[in-house]
Amino acid sequence: MKPLILSTIAAFALAAPALAGDVTLTVPFEGYRLSTGNVDMIAYQTDLGDGGYEVTAYVRARDAYSQPERVMMRLEDRDSVTFAMPSEPRILYTFARKAELVTVTSRQVPLELASN
Repeated sequence: MKPLILSTIAAFALAAPALAGDVTLTVPFEGYRLSTGNVDMIAYQTDLGDGGYEVTAYVRARDAYSQPERVMMRLEDRDSVTFAMPSEPRILYTFARKAELVTVTSRQVPLELASN
């Protein structure tokens, strides 16, 4: 477990930033970075062996006070989920799986939309 946590932390420093607010996870256990506004996300997937993928993401604002928040989910083929993190409700994340690919997208929304 320690090597996985250490590799995730290293991914924050080493992963290349994604363009246009989306990234496709293609290699198991490889960290992909997605930056939106002042918030960074590192996400990776694992194959569960039964047709499902477990996707894990760590989200952290780029400031001196924020702590990383972790999200884990199981995705089957054609599953999709959209959510915001409690610490930054103005950024919506969508995780979607289609066949072998998991796509993570992010977009900023007005505070009024995030509050409803």
